Amino acid sequence: MTFLRGPGTIRIEVTVSRAVACSVAVKANRPQGLTRMFVGRRPEDAPRLARQVFSLCGFSQSVASRLAVLKAADLPMGEGERAAAAAGLHAERIFETLRALILHWPSPLPAELAAAAGGYLREALAASQAIIAEASTGKINPQHLASAIARLCSAAAAMGISGPDDMPVSGSVCAAMLKDIDDDRVFAGRRPDALSVEDDLEVIARLCDDPDYTRLPHLPGRVVETGAYARRAAAGACAISHLAQRFLARIGDVRFCLGQLTALAGTGEDGWATLACGGPTSGAGGYGAVECARGRLYHQAEIGDDGRLSAYRILAPTEWNFHPAGPFVETLLGSRIGSDHSATRSVSRLAVLFDPCVAIEVAIREAAHA
Repeated sequence: MTFLRGPGTIRIEVTVSRAVACSVAVKANRPQGLTRMFVGRRPEDAPRLARQVFSLCGFSQSVASRLAVLKAADLPMGEGERAAAAAGLHAERIFETLRALILHWPSPLPAELAAAAGGYLREALAASQAIIAEASTGKINPQHLASAIARLCSAAAAMGISGPDDMPVSGSVCAAMLKDIDDDRVFAGRRPDALSVEDDLEVIARLCDDPDYTRLPHLPGRVVETGAYARRAAAGACAISHLAQRFLARIGDVRFCLGQLTALAGTGEDGWATLACGGPTSGAGGYGAVECARGRLYHQAEIGDDGRLSAYRILAPTEWNFHPAGPFVETLLGSRIGSDHSATRSVSRLAVLFDPCVAIEVAIREAAHA
């Protein structure tokens, strides 16, 4: 089974013995060398290029890039630009989460709900694009922002995301998704080892020292996870299935971002500390880290003596979550997933709720027994 996303694929090969996943191999096939196109360019061109290169979370990529080149040049990000960036980051995170859930849900949804959800998703796209377009100018108009936020809140509510808690509204498309997985007890719960700002300096040091780190990131003795589930630490919902916990974490993340946007429009509080940061690196270097829809995204830039970029590195959230010894594999390995179609369905559900930024291919085979 394959789910289409951005360029490249992640192939998940699972060997099943007596209905249990006894072996899991994750093989990524993603475009290599994208960062080479940044080298030799002017630092101020990097954010625009980052946004053009990446089809998913383009605004987040541009902000991480902007922070990296600013820190490399020892320049601050102004308060107005920061507030605008925060608005765009929250809006993009909301839409990307909704888009991934609606478009890549692995089970058929009721026809009427699915059709209606498409319309709500288009409305969410229009609202988020309006916010991002304004954010891209480096300043925000409070009236325009409030209007677009109201549209985004309305679209999310129509999909079932509203009210004081993370539970979706009854009869909504999100409620139908939750019902689809609520009784699925295939996977045991696990608390995530969250990638956070406290890890940034070690991650960046390893990123600069190891050419393979962008492909196989790791922190010694840890199984690091990033994204909504890691940010919300499973929300303490141990009475429900693990898949439901992951789904509700995504819903909760949308609610959180909507609240942050509303606060930004009302009081000017941008919530930057939960969104992004950056710092200098050795030599004329700097990094930017952004919490986007799929997790913590890093850009690292170095400026040469000629004033142009001499090195550039990007580390995406998917590389942590789908590491061959990462949290997806740890959750799947040893789980009683069944065989044939039931195994494919179980693996696909788990993979979608880990939300990779590329296509998923799932292959199941039976172990040979003596």
